[in-house]
Amino acid sequence: LTPVVLALAPTHWIAMTDTADDVAVAIGVGTPAAGPEGGSNFALAQKAAPASSVATAANEEEGTEFSIVFGKSSDAVRRDLDVTTVGQLKAAVEERLGIPAGGQKLLCAGKALKDDSATLKAAGVKKGSKIMLLGSLPSAVKAVSGAASASDAGAFDTGETARDEPICKQAQHAKILSKGVPEDALPSVTGKQVPLAAEVTCVPGMLNSQGVKVRLTFKEDLQQLWVGSATTTQKVPYASVRKIEAFPIEGNEAYSIMALHLGSGKYWLYFVPSQHVASIKIKILGVESLL
Repeated sequence: LTPVVLALAPTHWIAMTDTADDVAVAIGVGTPAAGPEGGSNFALAQKAAPASSVATAANEEEGTEFSIVFGKSSDAVRRDLDVTTVGQLKAAVEERLGIPAGGQKLLCAGKALKDDSATLKAAGVKKGSKIMLLGSLPSAVKAVSGAASASDAGAFDTGETARDEPICKQAQHAKILSKGVPEDALPSVTGKQVPLAAEVTCVPGMLNSQGVKVRLTFKEDLQQLWVGSATTTQKVPYASVRKIEAFPIEGNEAYSIMALHLGSGKYWLYFVPSQHVASIKIKILGVESLL
């Protein structure tokens, strides 16, 4: 293309050439026709994008479209499902949102994408798929762990649970169980799992390890679990819950003791309706938590 020349002064000029691959800028002293006089020219060139980047961009344009859902947002994405791996998708999410790849959970049609080396096609992603992203920024996870240990001292247990006797017989748990079922606990059912209705977002009437009455509130739009008492509310990102364990209470199996594994410790809940244990796990960890 013909350079565009801008005359800054009688003896100074700038020439710019813009092509599909690069932009070249030349600055000189003198006149554009005669060239430099008594001075020097210099050029700043922006290199063309590497061939690999161009190829990647082309693949994304020509790839299969699916969406990634995170909280209230949903973004359309194009990738070559036969080439892009789960690990590469996680890396792209980390670059864009700042959520570490190692702390991400990707769910497609209720199934966790666990094998980072598998292609998206092999993992079950197809045109129009909706991939649910569960994850939190490191700062949010750190804040939650700090809040659990500081604002509700004693409810967050960093010790290991002894395995030589039933949970309900251990002193720290037996003391809480002796308080009895809270009066506002949900009715219990023995021997079967009952799904929580879609409109149910709260499970009330439980105790924590201090014997304080708490409730669980599921904030699906924020991907958070809120553990609230009469005085405090702890906001726990779903992604910070590594595992959930439940132990039926001996002699009152309709209710269970539940342990939420957060970081290096556990948050204990007592008198969780046993019939809703599976539903609670699914809401927080996904269907794969039952496999």
